[in-house]
Amino acid sequence: MRITSALVVALLLSSFSTTVSSSEGSSLWDEARLGVNGGTVGAIAISLGNGSIITEATVIEDNFVPVIEVYTATWCTSCVHTENALDEAIGDAEVFRIHYHRHKYEALDPFGSNSTEHRWESTYGDGSYAASEPSNTRVAPSKIFFGERLHWGMRASSSNLVNDYATSLATGSSAHFTGPASFSTSQTDQGNLQVSWNLSGLEFQCMDGGGSCPTITLSPWVFFIEDSAYFPEGTNGLDYYHHVLHEAYEFDTLTGAATLDIPAVWDGDDLSVVLLIDWSYPEEPDSPLPATGPIAALMCMLAAASARRQR
Repeated sequence: MRITSALVVALLLSSFSTTVSSSEGSSLWDEARLGVNGGTVGAIAISLGNGSIITEATVIEDNFVPVIEVYTATWCTSCVHTENALDEAIGDAEVFRIHYHRHKYEALDPFGSNSTEHRWESTYGDGSYAASEPSNTRVAPSKIFFGERLHWGMRASSSNLVNDYATSLATGSSAHFTGPASFSTSQTDQGNLQVSWNLSGLEFQCMDGGGSCPTITLSPWVFFIEDSAYFPEGTNGLDYYHHVLHEAYEFDTLTGAATLDIPAVWDGDDLSVVLLIDWSYPEEPDSPLPATGPIAALMCMLAAASARRQR
């Protein structure tokens, strides 16, 4: 009986240490979204050149790379430091980056728009406001990994920012999908961009064998992103600003089409239209009773063993 009790205690401590380890990992970041479980499935990009002549194109994707969203500004010197750390953390890994630039009440940064600010604030504003000091829905610099994990400011939560970002990237998404999504573009007679999408092939891979899998909502967004924009007037000294998000459009159907105006390219011929896919489901209200799990089960076993020993 003593051996059994010792084994139970060892298992209990092992489970507890795993929980602590997981808690330590999550302490490196804040929740990007409040009031909802959600994140990004991935992105599909189609090059538009300078936006004047568009060839018909269709891309079918079933192997999405991690999406990293960055909130920045051309005057933000601390953004340069954190983006260098982000570059180092990514290394040779394949990711899809989107850089949001401050626009509202902004006199120094020429990039961004009302629609890009809407995307950031409607998706990440509450999480940013809750995490940042002083509270703000738009903090430059901020980084979002997989649409789930928020790193704001330039102070590291671990030994350094590179480790923070690398850990967040390596943790991956909390939701997994299989199956294809498609994105198509063509040009109308009036010169506008016609886009269409189909997300009906994406399937959520629920890991809960108990039959309590949530109902997932998929939300398509269409972005216009310029790969590189030259702006030597930026006071943070970068001159070239990459992955610049110009416009963001939100839709709410798994399949659909829309006609969009193509934003003016800042310079060059490196504009892309991007389908970004969000997933979400509502958070369940907190239960007044503790959830059952391995720790609770082990406690019950330990109590039972103690009772038998007393008899």
